[in-house]
Amino acid sequence: MTDYGVIIVGGGIAGSIAARDAAKGGLRTLLIEREKTPREKACSGIQFPYFERIIGETIPPERLCNIELNKVKMYYPDGKSSGAGFQMINFMRKPFDNWLNQIAIRDGAEFRDQCKFTGFEKKGDEIDVTLSNKGVSETLSTNHLIDASGLNPAVRKLMRPEDFAPTSKGATINYYIDGTGDLDRNTLYQFWNLDWNDTMFAWAYMKTLDDGKDYWVVGTGCNTGRVLDRQKLLYEFFKKEFSFRGEIVKREGYSHTIDLSADEKVWLGEDNILMVGDAAGLIDPSRGVGMDAAALSGRLVAQALFKGDSVMKEYSKLMKPLVLQTRRNQSREIGVHKNNEDMQKYLEKSIMFQGLVMMVQKALNKFRPLHKMVMLPP
Repeated sequence: MTDYGVIIVGGGIAGSIAARDAAKGGLRTLLIEREKTPREKACSGIQFPYFERIIGETIPPERLCNIELNKVKMYYPDGKSSGAGFQMINFMRKPFDNWLNQIAIRDGAEFRDQCKFTGFEKKGDEIDVTLSNKGVSETLSTNHLIDASGLNPAVRKLMRPEDFAPTSKGATINYYIDGTGDLDRNTLYQFWNLDWNDTMFAWAYMKTLDDGKDYWVVGTGCNTGRVLDRQKLLYEFFKKEFSFRGEIVKREGYSHTIDLSADEKVWLGEDNILMVGDAAGLIDPSRGVGMDAAALSGRLVAQALFKGDSVMKEYSKLMKPLVLQTRRNQSREIGVHKNNEDMQKYLEKSIMFQGLVMMVQKALNKFRPLHKMVMLPP
């Protein structure tokens, strides 16, 4: 007798939502997380209001940051800036993901933290999954295995090692700073400059840490060069531009070995082993966010699980619009620009049009079925 209908590796957004929906539908579901929870995760923690529709829950206020973000201000390579009002959801991943773990448990999923995936073996229609559960090895059988373990995906690395490099292919860093300057607490600041970030924009905004206090976050990322060098340049600009003074109280970051520019970045899995979220390559640097795509893939993979023998076929069908959008956006990432002057021209030509498209897609998303929703910004 099979132990589980589905085992899900990774207790973040995609994994927790897939576990909730699978358990709610009647599948015996095991969700595992390698870290002790609640656990921290380096992430923007910023989403748009449609995120609640995607996850199918109203986020409790106590899981959000104290500061509401309702404006965006963009700084261009030539030093000019523009801004607009835009409502956002602002949260830290530690309390947010912990809440998602709890709603998965609420709807019937079994959850284990400090539980590490160590391998699998296919045996006909079943999969034997080996886990290290708080240091004790255990092998469990399942009909389906889902990899939701992020940008360093445990299952995908075993199945497609060619997707990963021996050294880092990208990194991100954040400084949390107790300080003040000529800044608006309700604004997300975006800094478009290839010297500071060659994957997307660099950023600054306010977050709430475990002590309940609010701090400025200044951060960046890159696919080439040293992220610390870029962060130093950004932080010097930030202090000068906004007359900012403060003390760095926390640093966080991560690196990954998957090539986000590769043609085969997006991969949904094979047979009864499926990928969701960042593990599927759904992170989209051109949009600057990936949690919405992760949540949507979690919803759609759970729908596909109830299609009998055609799970992979159904999942691929449901995911087609999101996969097409992600692949199309690879050609729009800022790293394709030769220099800051080239990017400046692109932004000047496209920013108004992109804003208009954003408004239209935001309105249309209210009427679309889940699998046809367009991720924002488009």
